[in-house]
Amino acid sequence: MKLRSPFTAGASAALFVILGLVLPASAIAVERGRFTPKIAAADASGELQPGARGPSSNPLSGNPEAIDVGKQLFHTWCAQCHGPKADGGGQHKYAANLTTFPFGYKEFVATVKNGRVQKQMPPWKNVLDDDAINKIGAYLETLAQPGADWR
Repeated sequence: MKLRSPFTAGASAALFVILGLVLPASAIAVERGRFTPKIAAADASGELQPGARGPSSNPLSGNPEAIDVGKQLFHTWCAQCHGPKADGGGQHKYAANLTTFPFGYKEFVATVKNGRVQKQMPPWKNVLDDDAINKIGAYLETLAQPGADWR
């Protein structure tokens, strides 16, 4: 006997839309058509904690070897502009403070690859491959201040 969902496709979509209005996008996961609510950075009661961060989408996040190499890569390629502490205190005072990066890891990768030419940051996609960018990101996560978003 084949089990069927009590919800029609339309009812499921409506539920997803309603929950999308109530829950932040980071609290909803969809996998193979299944809805699973997720609360990131919550304590045992399920309450979000101030300043707590959810898991990073960087595959090398928390990897000690990647962090060490990422630190070396950062100081080779990035520190001149972003400063040795990644706080924007390099030679160019208009470089972003990466310790408070608010846009998420995927946007970080896109920014590194494509640059921000209007802000005088060159694209690095012909210099740094995905692995190197992930290692730099893993290092920068260790410097992140509360409120930074590396998910």
